[in-house]
Amino acid sequence: MILSLPRQKRGVAKPDRRIFEIALERGNCKPFEAVMIGDRIDNDIVPARLLGMHTIWIRQGFSKYWRISSETEKAEAVVDSLEECCILLLNSGSL
Repeated sequence: MILSLPRQKRGVAKPDRRIFEIALERGNCKPFEAVMIGDRIDNDIVPARLLGMHTIWIRQGFSKYWRISSETEKAEAVVDSLEECCILLLNSGSL
């Protein structure tokens, strides 16, 4: 299942952990059952990891220059495009 939350309806924004909790609740899943796919380490990967979600970092735009400085910033998988992300997900039983 793919879940997207329109900004105007959620009342909170990333990296606030509540936005991730809302997504998990609406998706009716636990953090370990979810995958956060994002291009921002600070707004996407770190908060998702702190909640226990799986993470995929798409290195694109300015985010490809991010220097990982802590364990919390490390995504489980790193890809350079959405196409590569789709291939990873299709070929992976789980992350």
